[in-house]
Amino acid sequence: MIELKHISKIYEGANRVEALKDISLTIEQGQIYGIIGQSGAGKSTLIRCINMLEVPTSGNVIIDGTDLTTLNEKQLREERKYIGMIFQHFNLLSSRTVYDNVAFPLELQGMSKAEIKERILPILDIVKLSDRLDNYPSQLSGGQKQRVGIARALASNPKVLLCDEATSALDPQTTKSILELLKDINQKLNLTIVLITHEMQVIREICDRVAVIEGGVILEEGTVVDVFTNPQEATTKDFISAVVSDNLPPEALEHLELHDEWIEGTAPLVRLKFTGQATDEPVVAGLVKRFDLDVSILFGGVDYIQNTSVGRLILILNGDRTKAQEGLHYLNELNIGSEVIGYVRANH
Repeated sequence: MIELKHISKIYEGANRVEALKDISLTIEQGQIYGIIGQSGAGKSTLIRCINMLEVPTSGNVIIDGTDLTTLNEKQLREERKYIGMIFQHFNLLSSRTVYDNVAFPLELQGMSKAEIKERILPILDIVKLSDRLDNYPSQLSGGQKQRVGIARALASNPKVLLCDEATSALDPQTTKSILELLKDINQKLNLTIVLITHEMQVIREICDRVAVIEGGVILEEGTVVDVFTNPQEATTKDFISAVVSDNLPPEALEHLELHDEWIEGTAPLVRLKFTGQATDEPVVAGLVKRFDLDVSILFGGVDYIQNTSVGRLILILNGDRTKAQEGLHYLNELNIGSEVIGYVRANH
């Protein structure tokens, strides 16, 4: 559906900036695809390259088989009709009503009033603003303004919806309702959605796949479940730790006297990660029954990411060293992730 091939973007000048560096991504039809990064990482430049508001210095932007980088201005304007965009600060026209704001892009396309009405009313129903047709932006809440922005973006029957930090100006409850609306639109219209954000909670709530960008480079990319459960890069781990913690607080580690080596009088401190059906495994019971270990549970929890359960445990395997080693081997053979964090004073 969307294919970015070797996209680079360089801003020339006194201070030459290489904003994007050889980025290649494939986004399938009907996906909700998230691009996450801190301020200045290049995510806004990247999303603006998708609709050619920023022209890549090199590379190709292919949407539904059409390479936008090969089109002239007239052809590009025609293709942009099928790429909707919503913004962080709504960008509504204050002198126009809700209805007229949504109608604006269709007026520019030369559609008749009857055609516009036929197109707009169902969209306003989808975004739950049918009772606000004649209101002005000043009479709306932040969430309602963003719903107007979404309706306006949908007015041209786009194939793709680009979301540029669409929820970062909203409070948490309003953010949740807007994300639910985007997911609903995605399912009802089979609309491909690309969103950029600096909030991992947004990615977790609605995205199918995610790319992590830093310094104009994609650090890692994959399904949201895979990236959440097995992050490879320090930046990704930092983002994830903000919403899913599987670490003990420093004070607890200090109390436990963590060692790097397995010395006399210590026991393994183990982090376990379960995904999907593996969360049903009676792991602790298995360690106790099979190896006669005294298992101390220091931390545990289950989250749901894209309807997949993700469980986490931090354990101390107290007991005979040989049996503890056998227990670690048993954990490594299970269909779960296990990692020895270090070794702490054993409980006897």
